[in-house]
Amino acid sequence: MLIKAAFHLLALLPLRALHALGAGLGWLLWVIHDKRRAVALKNLEICLPELSPQARVQMARAALKHEMKSILETPFFWLGGTPQSLLASEVEVIGGDLVTQARARGKGTILCTLHLGGWEMCGHAYASRWPISGIYKPQGGAVEALGLRGRSRTGAKLIPAVGGKVGAAALKLLANNEALYFMPDQDPPEGRGFFAPLFGTLAHTPTLVSKLAQKTGAAVIFAYCVRLPQGGGFITHYEEASPEIYSEDLLTSVTALNAGIERCLRQCPEQYWWGYRRFRRRPPGETPIY
Repeated sequence: MLIKAAFHLLALLPLRALHALGAGLGWLLWVIHDKRRAVALKNLEICLPELSPQARVQMARAALKHEMKSILETPFFWLGGTPQSLLASEVEVIGGDLVTQARARGKGTILCTLHLGGWEMCGHAYASRWPISGIYKPQGGAVEALGLRGRSRTGAKLIPAVGGKVGAAALKLLANNEALYFMPDQDPPEGRGFFAPLFGTLAHTPTLVSKLAQKTGAAVIFAYCVRLPQGGGFITHYEEASPEIYSEDLLTSVTALNAGIERCLRQCPEQYWWGYRRFRRRPPGETPIY
């Protein structure tokens, strides 16, 4: 009940206020040495070793602030205003022609979104224009109920990742030339991933995108929304995956998926969730990273 009330109260605030609160909370987590701080610094050491130690510290601090902004802006996307006022937060679209071309192929689209910038905005921006369904991991409780309602408010459908039925549902949607919304930048359950290089380090990576692309020929597009300062809205970016993602060799395809993720993250690395333990699962015999 308290969570629901907090969501409704936060949804009344404008983006600028929510982002200011998020920045403050991120600063606090840094000061108290929250575990996200140590994980972010370790991930940046692994992924962006070309940065100086001082630059990695600055980026880790900024990333914590953006992570908290993402969390606090969620009520805005789920409950705030109207669908029309929400979509007004998208101030520019870059690469939208890629979506038009993908839909013209008639084989469906796999939209790979990341925990980068305003990722809740990505689903709404796409759903307001074209049919899309998102795969989600059920959490239960008030947050899941709010999420189901909030993420479908601009037309998206949602598919729970349970019961082994995701693949069949996804194939049906793609056959209808719809889009499937998936976030491939996190560690999948055992048996649903391959170890493939990410920033030069092996990461347990989902195979679902690759398998669907192989079976259907669906276009794979990366999408992310860069958060503008002072609540100024978002710029939506669409980027094409490399041809190797359609390879019949699964490891080649998954490696191409991670290469696409890398390319997107390098565009605005300070807005990525570096506090997530992306390399927590290691190949047999390897020393734990965290």
